[in-house]
Amino acid sequence: MPKAPVEIVLGVASVGDRSLDPTVRYDTPEEVEAFLNAFYQRGYRQIDTARSYSVHAPKSSEPRLGAVNAGERFQIGTKVLSRPEGSHSKDKIEESINGSLEDLKVSQVDIMYLHVPNRSVPFEETAEAIDKAYREGKFKRFGLSNYTADEVEQFVKIAEERGFVKPTVYQGQYNPIVRTGEKELFPVLRKHGISFYAFSPGAAGFFNGNHKNPQPGSRYDPSHNVGKFYSSLYLKPKIEAAADKVRELATKHGISGHAASLRWTAYHGVLSAEHGDAIIVGASSVAQLNENLDILEQGPLPQELVDAVNAVAEEIGEDALAYHF
Repeated sequence: MPKAPVEIVLGVASVGDRSLDPTVRYDTPEEVEAFLNAFYQRGYRQIDTARSYSVHAPKSSEPRLGAVNAGERFQIGTKVLSRPEGSHSKDKIEESINGSLEDLKVSQVDIMYLHVPNRSVPFEETAEAIDKAYREGKFKRFGLSNYTADEVEQFVKIAEERGFVKPTVYQGQYNPIVRTGEKELFPVLRKHGISFYAFSPGAAGFFNGNHKNPQPGSRYDPSHNVGKFYSSLYLKPKIEAAADKVRELATKHGISGHAASLRWTAYHGVLSAEHGDAIIVGASSVAQLNENLDILEQGPLPQELVDAVNAVAEEIGEDALAYHF
């Protein structure tokens, strides 16, 4: 079976404490094991989590991964707590990293990200704390997530001046609707040899029309923070109109709108295996995970559909979404 042209990483924000978080889909060891096994059996070996996952029950994802010894089979990327203000201080970063390793039951992870910018702490202090943990062998690669291109440059400059570990991975939102990073961010990443890991490669199901009748606990359910976040980003008339056009054309080709978005991101955007780029996929069930992997392994889209998806960015114009927080 053909593989996608870039690495596929399993996003596990939906692993956590179901009693506290309506977005959680995998809670018990049996549920988590089934989810991870399905991914493993398809030949993939990277997981993406965070100290703040699941969204409504922070610090509940990592312990559940640790309980099934995920670190023995997978390379794990996780992220330090970045909220509230002060979370990127030297002491707080050390506390967050140590907590992640303890809960994951590992002595080292593959990637340690700064989850979102915390601009209340000087970047130099943050970089120093990250470097200390790196020198102690607590992670292999340093990642930034949701920062601006200028801020990436700042971290690289600090690392070069102080001899600190440089960021080599950047995680951000990228899909047919979120493409502003192509001009602003990607040139900076390529210049410094930084890989890009794309979250929401399928635009959170927007091209399938999932926002039109949101299910409880879904990405567009306004009763919780995740739903509010995605609704505030995507629910704009120009974006909805552009997505509807793609969905209609995709249907004529026997392809779902969601599949068109995923395959465009994997095969027709700016992501590249040469640069070590990756796509992060999640799923609300094992069946949906296998469906997403099937989609990504189906190859490039028909050219007519590629042209239609390419046109989305121009059609949404000033409603274009920022790649950073």
